[in-house]
Amino acid sequence: MAEELTIAVREQTGVDAGRVHQLGLGRHVIGRDPAAAIQLRSTDVSRQHALLEVGIDAITLTDLGSKNGIHLKRKQGATRLPGPTRVGDGAVIDVGGIELLIVHPGAQVEGALSRFGEATVTRVIGDGSRGGRGAAVLVPLLLTAMFAALIGVLLWLG
Repeated sequence: MAEELTIAVREQTGVDAGRVHQLGLGRHVIGRDPAAAIQLRSTDVSRQHALLEVGIDAITLTDLGSKNGIHLKRKQGATRLPGPTRVGDGAVIDVGGIELLIVHPGAQVEGALSRFGEATVTRVIGDGSRGGRGAAVLVPLLLTAMFAALIGVLLWLG
């Protein structure tokens, strides 16, 4: 049985340091509001501070017009995010003075592939209906069969 993908945000600093927020795919609000998916207890955090859009291979982070913004922490220092920004596994973001660690195993794979220049197909384009999926499988299968036949003919002639 395949292990389910665990995506989470861990509070590194603040009054709730160590608290982990498990996330599913979709949209999640970070803020002071009790209805926020990731509720942070700090007066420097807006009621609806930021939006996390969780995908299979990355998270997109968007400031929702907060007063203090969102900062991406790096070795060189913190950078204020100007607009929607993709962040991956291990990214540390600062929201109103609270550091949050992104845990996204799917982004580890995506990051490794992009660092080493691996070209792979990671998604089937379309609505996932039988017709689209069949074509996605059938084309590589036919090309492989044609290549094998060509090699067979060359070996037989040769």
